[in-house]
Amino acid sequence: MKVLFWNTHKNTNINPTIGELIAENNASIVVLAEYTANSDDLLSSLRLQYGITMQRYNSCCERITIIGTVSNVEMRFDCDHSTIQIINGKDILCCTHLNSKIYSDHQAQREIMIEQLIREICTVEKDLESENTIIVGDFNINPYDLSCLDARYFHSLPIYEETKRRTRKVAGNEYAMFYNPMWRFLGDIEQPYGTYYHNNSGSINTYWNLYDQVIIRPALRERFIDDSLKIITETHSKYLLDSKGHPNKTISDHLPIIFEIQEDF
Repeated sequence: MKVLFWNTHKNTNINPTIGELIAENNASIVVLAEYTANSDDLLSSLRLQYGITMQRYNSCCERITIIGTVSNVEMRFDCDHSTIQIINGKDILCCTHLNSKIYSDHQAQREIMIEQLIREICTVEKDLESENTIIVGDFNINPYDLSCLDARYFHSLPIYEETKRRTRKVAGNEYAMFYNPMWRFLGDIEQPYGTYYHNNSGSINTYWNLYDQVIIRPALRERFIDDSLKIITETHSKYLLDSKGHPNKTISDHLPIIFEIQEDF
């Protein structure tokens, strides 16, 4: 299962680029945030141009659109910012687009959203007796931000060996953990330096951000293909970066990410 995520920045002309990304990366599930183009046109062009048959999955989530080739997908939870889909009866795919912190302080609202989402995930995991949970989307926070690390919220850590314990006790309460592979992209070892670029005049400015993330429960670690996790910067026909090496805002102000989870035979 190859999952492609992209915040498409309300670009109504983005379908041809999405089609290229799907075909070139052999994506089986595509999660789109801020998607305002015509999904019927996208599905039609995928069939006619690439011979790829996808369907749009059921969701009333205002900020997320999901399409894919997987036939056995069941919607389990929906709200305005997130949706939980059950893949093949056992894998839990949570797709989210949380409030931005760039233009206003939405920390409190964002943390309420995360708490709600984690509660729903824990309920689904209990119902399915499965911890095969993936969260993907535009978190609008970095892996090192408190909402990503805090046990009350995503509780996502960069060291798998530590997350193997599955839970951590804080003030007498047990909190389940996520493994966050996105930390590998931090720093300047290789380009791009993140998925979103923002230059501000504040006292803290990292310029590049990893707002677009995937985190997984430790139970999925062995099925997660390390080399598959990528930030995509181009298709065969166009670069997604501008002349300065930043996301080209005429296409989208975010870069897409892709990863693969092996089938559980």
